[in-house]
Amino acid sequence: MVWKPDFSGFPVNPTMKILFLRHFLLCLGLRVGFFVLLGLLLHGSVSDIFYQGEHDLSILLVFIILGLDSFSALPFARLRLQNKAFWFGIVKLINIGANIFFNLLFLLILPYLIKEGFVKGYIVDFYTRFDGIFYVFLSNAISSFITLLLLLPQILQLKSFVDFSILKPVLIYSLPVLFVGITGMITQNIDKILLPALLKEDGFSQLAIYGANFKIGVLMSLFTQSFRFAFEPFFFINKDKGKESYAKVMDYFIFFGLVIFLGVTLFLDVVNIVLTEDYIRGNTIVPVVLLALLFYGIYFNLSLWYKLTDRTWIGAVFGSIGAVITVVLNIVLVPDIGVFGSAIALLTGYFVMMVVSGLTGRKYYPVPYKPFKYLIYFLAAGFVYFLNLKVSIESDFFSYLFKATIFVFFIGSFFVIQKYDKSKIG
Repeated sequence: MVWKPDFSGFPVNPTMKILFLRHFLLCLGLRVGFFVLLGLLLHGSVSDIFYQGEHDLSILLVFIILGLDSFSALPFARLRLQNKAFWFGIVKLINIGANIFFNLLFLLILPYLIKEGFVKGYIVDFYTRFDGIFYVFLSNAISSFITLLLLLPQILQLKSFVDFSILKPVLIYSLPVLFVGITGMITQNIDKILLPALLKEDGFSQLAIYGANFKIGVLMSLFTQSFRFAFEPFFFINKDKGKESYAKVMDYFIFFGLVIFLGVTLFLDVVNIVLTEDYIRGNTIVPVVLLALLFYGIYFNLSLWYKLTDRTWIGAVFGSIGAVITVVLNIVLVPDIGVFGSAIALLTGYFVMMVVSGLTGRKYYPVPYKPFKYLIYFLAAGFVYFLNLKVSIESDFFSYLFKATIFVFFIGSFFVIQKYDKSKIG
């Protein structure tokens, strides 16, 4: 029997609401307090071990940010469940905007005002006590606090009460999901940690090149993240409306993901305008990173079945497989082929997770996906990508015209395949 977290049938009276609200706020408050206390206890030790006694206040801010963000996680989840995508997006954008604003204020505007003599006295004395790293984390902490304030109405509107009888199934269901998140963080970020150690003297400069080129894939990352935010509530709400809709979602997801892949790779020279020659040498990782992020999005699309069938422990296994593959391949490949090895490790980890999840899902929650059809999309995208690599045109105008033509060709091929596919492909 699948456990379903549904509280709608419980009787609620005003006293219960107040009791729940106090209990709920207490629990979330304890989460913030836990991270703050942990930061107060450990920030000095972490500073001594990793940063020669420096940046201790910045480390404390990291723990405060973790506490604030963990407090905000549940209200954000409630917005997704209620399909309040507009307000969800607005709060996220305000968070990003506030972060950017305070970074500019602390790192550019205030130094300029101090230099020109517009700001004097105790403000200058206080400002100069801290370095730029501290102000980066302070900006993040302020934006997280603003986000929490914006989400308070969601917390105050909760109309359920605590039922400790569901605590055990909740923990059994959710703890593997927590482990999935941890392994996901390892898979996506271990390369940034290992690169300096594996490349030694040239490690940090190579990490900078890797990081700059990795960020070129931000469009794919935003696409997959936006999909995750929107699709999970859709998946749970529409689980009884037929599995064909999930297959259709996969169809369009792969197509739009490949559109982003080609859009970035075909016109990569436009992005390179803002990069120096040293950073441009790292462009080789861009298509690999884009594909890796696309595979991760497909994996997420394939993997929601283990949440619906109450087998979240399988998700923890998938995450562990991906993390182990990524770590091992980084250690094996990076010393020989540099940052490209990290990109290959990420791609391989996500690819294996995607394949294993797809094959396992057929047994527990079969969805009529059409892998042969998806393969045609990838082959068409691969043809366009390699055609662009092989054809060299000196004139910028005709070069971009050619790129735009083959890009439109790929988009057109999607509609041709859709028209041909009346259950013939797949």
